[in-house]
Amino acid sequence: MSFLSKTEFKGYARKSFEILTDLFNSKETPAELLPFIASYRASSLSLVSSETSNLKLLSESFRLFKDAVKNYSSVSYLPEFLRGSVAENLPWFFFRKRRMAKKDYQSIIDKYNQNQEYANWKIMSFTYWAWANQRQGGKYRNISLSYLEKAIALDPNYKAGRKKAEELKLIMNKK
Repeated sequence: MSFLSKTEFKGYARKSFEILTDLFNSKETPAELLPFIASYRASSLSLVSSETSNLKLLSESFRLFKDAVKNYSSVSYLPEFLRGSVAENLPWFFFRKRRMAKKDYQSIIDKYNQNQEYANWKIMSFTYWAWANQRQGGKYRNISLSYLEKAIALDPNYKAGRKKAEELKLIMNKK
């Protein structure tokens, strides 16, 4: 699904946002859950924005993502991964927000390189593919191909980013 698309699940995103907001604001919510709640809360608001074509909600979702990244990205890949996923699916004219995806995926890779337990193999397979997808040519071509190899190696059974990585690798090798 991309931003501003029609969906048959209209209303679910708003309901998710409301439930996650209640959990986020509850004093009874365990602190260990906050990275997940904050990240999915921001993501669900971006979906509400898409369903309603309300760009103010998109800006608000990125503010929520910014807070989630600031508060939780040191302990969880999820805030940056979800913000990157939302950002990379925005139309081209949101170029400033789309740049966040490059920054977020690089940050996840950097943290993973420091601590291999930061993210699991599925997330890293998708992250390597997404990084390479955004930097297919020029000075990043060789690194992108290397990252595609990593995405493939992490996913021997095609349960994460391997299929997309193989497809992108074929495209890049034809250029």
